[in-house]
Amino acid sequence: MYLEGHHEDGGWLLSTFTLTNRVSWEMMLQAVYAAFEYFADITIFVDDHSIKLKSREDVLSIPEAGNIGIGGESVVVKEPMLIIFYNQVHFINLRIRCGNDDLRDLDYEGFNKIVGPIVDAIELAMYQEPVPAPVKEKTSEDTDDAEEEKAAEETGGSAASTADESEQTVGTGDGEQVEDSGDSEPEDATAESAPEDQAGEASSAEPPIPPPPATEPQDGAPPADAPAPGAEPPIPLPPTEAPAPPIPAPAPRKRSEFRCN
Repeated sequence: MYLEGHHEDGGWLLSTFTLTNRVSWEMMLQAVYAAFEYFADITIFVDDHSIKLKSREDVLSIPEAGNIGIGGESVVVKEPMLIIFYNQVHFINLRIRCGNDDLRDLDYEGFNKIVGPIVDAIELAMYQEPVPAPVKEKTSEDTDDAEEEKAAEETGGSAASTADESEQTVGTGDGEQVEDSGDSEPEDATAESAPEDQAGEASSAEPPIPPPPATEPQDGAPPADAPAPGAEPPIPLPPTEAPAPPIPAPAPRKRSEFRCN
């Protein structure tokens, strides 16, 4: 959009922007739908009268009228702002309340740098399909925290029920009944008496029978190393081989005195 100019009037900055092309009523509704991103505490005006809507999507079904406007707290300049679209007219009016001197003293260039990007984004939304409002999804951290809280509650409940079940009623000899919990003192007494019982059992136990002393073999008795009767004798070692005798040298022979002719 093109900024025609702006001026102050009664504590408000009044400005006019010219559209690049003429647009239809449906395209204006799409622009108002997109403008929700730049406002807080939104109010919708139709023919200068405020209307109530159940949801943001209801803007797209507003019947055709002479003009439609959207107003509220601007998330950019942090001041109340109002944008009015006129049916069959190719310009819009934008108003911003002068809440401080910085806005009041803005020149043409400074005002256009602040408001120009907003109106340009709204004009582009006229030629696009409406984008559904984002739905906040549960992140993994939120899911993990919820599961941990649930597990902690279940653990606490089970611990309480276990403690209740561990309490038992024990009858005494006098006819009275007392509650016996899981952490009762008899367990400690039993634990303390256990070493004494073990010591008493150890003292009363018979000593082990020592083995008989080794006796020397008597006359006629077989030695200790002798094999038991019926046992197989040990295998004897092979005899050592004797060295081979030396080979005798051949005896010298005499040469014969006879010759053959």
